Amino acid sequence: MTVLGIVGCRIFEDEITNVLANDPDIDRIYIIENDENKGLLHKLESEGCKPVVLPFYKIRADLRCSNKFSVIVQLQGMGLHIDSARLKNETYTNVDLMSRIVDGILLFYGSCGQAFSRIQRDFAHTICPIKPLQDRGTGESFKPVEDCIAAALGGNFHYREILKSHSDTFFLTPMWAVNWKTAFRVGDESLMGFEFSPEYLRELGYRKVARVNTKLPYESDFEKKVEEFAHEFGFEVIELEGSTELVQKSYKQMQNLLLRPLKV
Repeated sequence: MTVLGIVGCRIFEDEITNVLANDPDIDRIYIIENDENKGLLHKLESEGCKPVVLPFYKIRADLRCSNKFSVIVQLQGMGLHIDSARLKNETYTNVDLMSRIVDGILLFYGSCGQAFSRIQRDFAHTICPIKPLQDRGTGESFKPVEDCIAAALGGNFHYREILKSHSDTFFLTPMWAVNWKTAFRVGDESLMGFEFSPEYLRELGYRKVARVNTKLPYESDFEKKVEEFAHEFGFEVIELEGSTELVQKSYKQMQNLLLRPLKV
């Protein structure tokens, strides 16, 4: 029995659905029972998958019924990136729990303000490898991808190149477009003065919004929501070609790391 754990941001819900639904090696997908995972469950079911939904404490016993490759998924709220300390604390809690029953953990996060810069050292006492989404530029070793936009645009190098000519652009992937009010906690006083408003974004230099087309079909209102965002903020809409290649490679690398000993 080999078990991969996934801990990630709901912003990657579409990408996680895509890699899991198209992986023929998976025997069983476990979704931990809570509200953050409801969207993922719905999308996996729309792809014909039949995930097992259980509270975390019941999964260990159910795993004993399988001798093949299983995946356990726990997603986290989209607004956590605003508070790096809370993001780190919640992620560490879930990683600690997950590491007790899985063989490896793939973090569906970017660097996120260096919130996870010490995670390898902080969990060195476990034998469970823990890896973030990774990118390798030309001639470089693997490094964590900068953020979810960099992941959608093909990696850190491509992201930086795009930023050179689009420094006035706000980027929206499908999940960002549909959930931006939740992700930025619009109207939440806990942001301590952060005002997500047309005036504030223009003060920061934004004039355009980019529709980052990852070609994933799960958010049917993607284009509509980008248009609504552009109208509300007075931005011009442009389109950028996205990709799921980086996510797919990171997932496959972790899967190969776990399954390779079984194939020797």
